[in-house]
Order: sequence, then C-alpha cells, then structure tokens
Amino acid sequence: MNTPISQPQEMVRILVVDDHPNTATTLARALAQIGPSVDVVSAVSGSDALEKVKDKGVDILFTDMIMPEMTGLELIEKMQNHPGGKPSYSYLITAYDVPGLKVTAQRLKVNEVIIKPVRPEKICQIATTAIGEMKLSTHPTGKKIAAKRKFKILVADDVMDNVTLLTRYLEYEGYDQVIARDGLEALNKVHDELPDLVLLDVNMPHKDGFTVLREIREDPAVAHIPVIILTAARLDPSDVQSGLNLGADDYVTKPFDRHELMARIRTKLRVKEAEDATRRRNRELNLLPEIGKQLSARLDIKDLADVLLKRTVETLGAAQGNMYILDEAEKEVREKYQVSLSSSVITEDLTPPLKLIQHVQTTHQGIVIEDAINDPLWQVHATTTIRSALVVPIFGRHSLLGLILLTHESEAYFTADHLLLLQAIASQAAIAIENANLYAVVMQEKKKLAAILRHASEAILLFDDETKLNLLNPAGEQLFTDFPAKLNQPLPANSGYEAFIRMISDARAAGMSKSGEIVWPDQRTFTAFIAPIEDGGTLAILHDVSRFKDLDRIKNEFIATASHDLKNPLTSIGGYTQLLSQAGPLNENQKEFVERIQHASKTMGELVQNMMSLVQLDLEASQKYEPININTLLAEMEHEFVPQANGKLQTLHTQNSPEPVRVNGDPLQLRQVFRNLISNAIKYTPQGGKINVKTSMKPGQITIEIEDNGYGIPAADLPFIFNRFYRVRSGKASEVEGNGLGLAIVKSIISEHNGYVNVESETGKGSCFSITLPLLSN
Repeated sequence: MNTPISQPQEMVRILVVDDHPNTATTLARALAQIGPSVDVVSAVSGSDALEKVKDKGVDILFTDMIMPEMTGLELIEKMQNHPGGKPSYSYLITAYDVPGLKVTAQRLKVNEVIIKPVRPEKICQIATTAIGEMKLSTHPTGKKIAAKRKFKILVADDVMDNVTLLTRYLEYEGYDQVIARDGLEALNKVHDELPDLVLLDVNMPHKDGFTVLREIREDPAVAHIPVIILTAARLDPSDVQSGLNLGADDYVTKPFDRHELMARIRTKLRVKEAEDATRRRNRELNLLPEIGKQLSARLDIKDLADVLLKRTVETLGAAQGNMYILDEAEKEVREKYQVSLSSSVITEDLTPPLKLIQHVQTTHQGIVIEDAINDPLWQVHATTTIRSALVVPIFGRHSLLGLILLTHESEAYFTADHLLLLQAIASQAAIAIENANLYAVVMQEKKKLAAILRHASEAILLFDDETKLNLLNPAGEQLFTDFPAKLNQPLPANSGYEAFIRMISDARAAGMSKSGEIVWPDQRTFTAFIAPIEDGGTLAILHDVSRFKDLDRIKNEFIATASHDLKNPLTSIGGYTQLLSQAGPLNENQKEFVERIQHASKTMGELVQNMMSLVQLDLEASQKYEPININTLLAEMEHEFVPQANGKLQTLHTQNSPEPVRVNGDPLQLRQVFRNLISNAIKYTPQGGKINVKTSMKPGQITIEIEDNGYGIPAADLPFIFNRFYRVRSGKASEVEGNGLGLAIVKSIISEHNGYVNVESETGKGSCFSITLPLLSN
C-alpha cells in the first residue's frame, strides 16, 4: 500500500500522458490518492499535454513512449524548455526494453525508464518517493541510470533469521535484494519490482510458496522470472516433484551449502540473462511492424526520413541520425536528412565518402565503425564528437537508393544486433521510399495528363464497359450543345449519337482500334479514333473536320467546274490542229509545231479527265453498279491495247478463267482502272517487253495481276506511288511522262468497290500490280 504523505509546503503538480484515455485516467486517479497537496493533470497526447500545462509548472512527468504526433522522449525534451520550468522528475513508460532507448533517455536526464506492464501502485510508489526527495531539494537533477546492470533478487521468507542470512550472502555477491515476509507480499513485490530471480520459501502466511509459484507462472507478465524454492519443511520427493511440476526452476532444501546455492543462482541468472536478451530482441523486432506502418503511411520523402530517423535514433540510443538519398547514376548524395532527438547533442554536417558508398554497394552489407577517427573507410576529423558509427544501405529492387548513418560519442558503441535491427528497418524504408518515388512520378504524370487533357484541341472521352461516360476534357464538353454531359451516365438514346455508340461497341467487340468519320447531331463532321482499353473501357478521340470537309467540297466543286470549262478549249485546240493540214501544205517546221500542240493538248486532256474522275470520286457521285464479267472486261482491254503494245514491239497476253467470273461494280470505273494499269505497263516497259494479265481465284474473291518486265519502281518510292500527283524521281521510270494521278484513281475506285490494290516491284526487273475484288454472291 501507498502511505499518504503529509502536506508539503507547496502544491505538487503531476502530469500523466498516455494515448489510451482509460490508462491516463486510471493513473491520474491513483496518483490523486497520494494526498490533497497533489494536483494531477492527464493528457492523451504530447500536444494535448503541452496545451494543458502551457501556463503551469510541472513537478513530476509520467509519459508513455509511443504516442501519435510526438513520442514520449520528444515531449520530455519540449518540457525541459517549458515556460513554467522543467519538471523535477521525468519518467518514461514503454513496452520495449531496448538498450538504445535507455541511453537516449539518460541523455535527456530521464530519471527512470519504466517497462510495461506496470501497476498503478508502482507508479504511486515512484511518485511518493520523488515527492519525499523534493522536500529535501528543489529541482534535483535526477538519478542517473546505472551504467552496469545489477541483478535484483527477491527473498520471500517469513523467518527473519533466514532473510538476514540470505540477504548477507546476496549482498556479498553483489546482488540487489528485495524482501517479502508472506506470500501475498511476495506476489505484490514480484509485480512491482520485477526481480531477476525469486528465492521462495514454501510455508508462509496468507499464501504458501506453491500457491505463489502457481500464480507467477499463470501471469504472462512475470511468468519468465526464474524461481528457486528454498525450504526446510517440504522435503518429501513428492513435494519436490510438485514444486518442479508447478514451474520451479530449482528445488533446494535447508540447510543448504552457501557456495552451492550461489552457484545455482549464478546459473539461473545466466540463463535468465540470455532469455532476457532473446525477449529484448523479440521486442526490438516487434518495433518493425510499427515502424513499417508509420513509414507506409507517408508519401513525402522528407516526412518519411524524419519519422524513420527519430524512431531509429531513439530505439538504438544514437546521438544523431542521418539519411542520404543517392543519385542513381552518379551514386553521389542528392538529398540528405538529419535528426538529433536531444538539443544537447551537437548536430554535425556529415557526408559519407565515395569509398564508403562503393563498399556498401559492392558488399550489399551494412558496417559497424567502432573507431570513426581511424577506420580506413571513413575517418572523421578528430575535433568532432563522433567516435563510432553504424552504416546500413537502403537497397531498392534494382539499385542502391541511399544510406542510413547513426553516430555516437563513444567508441565501439554499436553492436551486431544494432546492425541487424537497423538493416531490417532499412529494408522497410526501401519499400516506403520506392512507394514515395512512385507516387511522385504518378502525381507528376497525372499533372501532365491533366494539362494535356485541358489544352488538347481534340475531344477526348473515356467510357466504361457499359458505355457510360467516365471522363471528358474541356473540348469534349463542347461537343454536347443539346444537353449537359454527365459523368457515369450513358449518352442519350435516339438523339443522333447512334453511329458513335455503334462504333464504340464495334471496337470493343473486335478488341481492336477503329477509326472513321461520324456526323454529329448538329451536323458537324468528326474523324473518330476508338480504342479499347486493356483493363476495361473505351477511349474515344474526336477531331472536328467540318471546316476541312467544307473546304474540300469547295475545292472539288472548283476543280470540277474548271475541268469542265477546260475541256471545250482543249477540244477546239485539238480539232483545229487537225484542220491545219487541210487548209494548205505545211512545211517541216510547221508540221513539228502542230504535232507538239497536239501532244500537249492530248496530255492536258488526260490530266483534266483524271482530275474530273478524282473529283467525282471525292464528291461521291452516283455510281451505277451492275454484274460485270471480268473475263469479258479483260478481253476488251486486251483488244483495245494490243495495237499500242505492237507499236513498241511488246507482247500483251491475257490469261482468263475458263468459267465466267462476275463482280458487282461500275463498268466505266473498272474500265478506267484497267486502262490506267495496262497503259502504265506499256508506257514503263521498253520495246520488246512483255505484259501479262492473269486472274486467280480464292473463296469469295478474285485477284487480277498486271505484270510487266519493265523499268521497275525504286523501293524508296513504293510507299507513295498511290498518292496524288506523286511521280518517281529516279531511274528510267522518271523519264516517262505522266501526271501522277492514274494510280491514285485506281486506288480510290478499288476502295469504293470494297477491294484493295497491291504492288510488288524491283528496279530493272519490272512490276506487278494486283487488284482483289469481292465476287458477286449467287
């Protein structure tokens, strides 16, 4: 029990901080029972505590270590600069018994680090002792944490002579002692003092030793404490067996040999120390999920580095923590971050040398630098306070991202265990850094995409699998003049968008992109590009070509009119040049001039005719489709061009199918196709050459090939020969006259007939043009 103290001269204010409200309230109520001169203030976070005591002095501070916003160590440091004066006593409560934490606490002049679980009575006992000391001295500096740990042993025996003897032996061996005179007091001391070992008598008041042992082993908080039963009353082998079965680590009967008992105690303490190290290691590892959770919640590198360094510095007791982000290509420090939890530590600007970075990158291992002044990988200047360091790499999936560097004022401070723990933390940091980098890239790309969508002149729309509108840019919003476009809604039915919706459905069903022209409800014309998205949805890009369509129509109408108007003068020129010879005899020069006029008139007439043909195709002039026998048509073409071929001593041969082959087409246009191709073959083949026209059949289609052994077409010109006004500019073919429209007309007509045209050619060996048309279905 806690004995209430007499009222001090002044009111004592105690601040209790814990992020669990129930815990803070329970501790505050227990401390308030100490006496009427005690004013207890409770808070649930560091910022809440600073706000509640901003105008008040605090004498004693109890704070939990792990809290949101700031840790207990950060609160203690802020309270040391409190306007009302720093607390006389500061106590840190934590569930993690790590050596580095105690070193950091000592640096901040924390009076004691209290390991959970801790009972309210224990807190009250600590507070009562502190208040008693405050009577003797104002603002004590606080007791220092012992540099070397002494084992604490609980002696539980109701016979004072036995207690006196045992405590004398234990004191001689250098152990601290705690005394309990009955079973109930023994249990309370076990929970309050957490001794390293218990010497337990069996026959005691209130609760016997076996009952005490059973309750110790049933309590997870103290079940690990070794217990040696020491008794003169229960000597039967069955009693020994019962004690060992209940969990006793040893069973010693009185009278005992002093040296033997001390040897047994040393053995159990060595085992306990090893087990404590294992438990401490486990508690350190339990920090990893917590640190990982805090790191994963941060997407800013600076914020991430601040949290990481604070946690590692306070956990490992380092004087200073540094994190360096390296340039991926140059492996030089690109960014560096620094944290020191104590204002009393001089912050030093450190940059790891290149040889240290190269060593870590090569070995993929961290290193412990026991002597920072004389280590070959990194010598700091002797004037600095740094004497040892711990360096671990932060490796991402593909490369070295950076380094974590912790420093300390003492030589050989860091151990291999520190290295393992920090390396595990660095692994989590690597994931968090890559996530932060990825997030930064995604956000940057998102900004770029937003800028592109915002400023793009084309309308960009995104539809989901149900053809509901998911996204559209400002240009897309301007498409809809008859209703406001709404996201997550389909386009209205029966409003003129059917062709557009059908094109989207066709592209999605085919699993490939499609393009074409669509007419909008307001009669604007758009070229539409529709592309299915791999993970679902469809992208549509619309470009308004209404103005260009109008200009193209005007151009075609002008060319049609001009071509029509040119035909009459050209006909007159041709007619009158033929009449000149009838008007009278012509000399040789006059005959040559007339022939040149006739040739130019003929060439001009062909150009005008070709231009009119293209205009009619562009204007989609009415076509007269009817069944056509390809064999008959090719025979007519052969009869028409044989005289021209004979004139150049060429052979023109047509190989037809024995059976009639019919297609659906416009006779005039198909004649023009074969006229253009056969006349080109004759024109671009030298004297004595051969021109072959042959057909081949496939299911549902016929292919007609016009092959010659003429000049051929250079490979560089092949992709462009179907363009309007394109002429081959090299080789023998460039010497033949032409206007560059014949092949363009061929391609346009064949496309209108749902066919396609292809060409294969080799310079000096000739060319082969093939036309494929769908057969007329029966």
